[in-house]
Amino acid sequence: MKLYSAGDSTTGPCEACKAICPSTFAYRDVPFSDGIGIVKGILVQVCDQCSGMIAVPPQSTPAIRRAWDQRQVP
Repeated sequence: MKLYSAGDSTTGPCEACKAICPSTFAYRDVPFSDGIGIVKGILVQVCDQCSGMIAVPPQSTPAIRRAWDQRQVP
C-alpha cells in the first residue's frame, strides 16, 4: 500500500469536472454519504481545478471506521 502525505500531487478522475485532473492530497472534513455524521481531518485526494474530493486513500480507512462506530452509539 502506498502511503500519501498532505501536499503529494497526482492525477485522478474528477466527477465534477468529468475529466482526469491534477490533484493534491489534503486534510478535509468529509460528511458521510447519508448526511448523518462527519469524519474530521482525514487525508483525501482533492481536484486542483474544482477543489472537489476525488478519492480517499486506504490509510484514512481507520479514521472513517472510528467515526462510523461513534456515530452509531446512541
